[in-house]
Amino acid sequence: MDMEIDRSIALYLREQWEKEEEEKRKSFMEQYNPKNYIKYTLEELIEGIRKKEQYLYTLRLEFEEKELLDGRLVIPYIKDFFDVIDDESQTVLLASNKRHVTMTFSDTPCRKTGCTLDEWVARTKDGLKAMHLHMKVEKKNILGSMEYICCSMPTSQGYLYNVVFHMQKGDRLYAGALNCPEEDKDGMGLLLEAAVHVIEEMNH
Repeated sequence: MDMEIDRSIALYLREQWEKEEEEKRKSFMEQYNPKNYIKYTLEELIEGIRKKEQYLYTLRLEFEEKELLDGRLVIPYIKDFFDVIDDESQTVLLASNKRHVTMTFSDTPCRKTGCTLDEWVARTKDGLKAMHLHMKVEKKNILGSMEYICCSMPTSQGYLYNVVFHMQKGDRLYAGALNCPEEDKDGMGLLLEAAVHVIEEMNH
């Protein structure tokens, strides 16, 4: 009986020691987490994408111009980044399962309605609410013929940070949604917003 008690105590102490060591390791690693001391600006990331190279913490990203939707839309494409590339004539899906980043693009032959940015946001919110999804808008902006919003939304995998745009080009209306986990919004999320700015520039 005593041996069983001693064994239980030894196992308990070992578990406690392992937990403490894990906490120490996490604390040590957190001190050197570049996300804690490297901060980016939107302008800095836009410039990096224009120059076709940008570091995001320790990740080196290279960009190239890429035509999608049968050549109707040009984007700053991240090289060697996506493991899912589905470029159809009406819709495009780009996804990096490793980085948890997704981009979707589509277009339709129509003119943008005369609704304001606030009306578009309200309609989008109502449409999502009907599907029991609640969107929290963090930013709204107008760039030339493009309007976009930055928002967070709950999913079964946690909160997603989204940059959603629509843009008139010729007689077609283009829509896009770029997203990443909400905890990455100050890094990857800001880079996705910068990419939307460059998409607008590339499609004048």
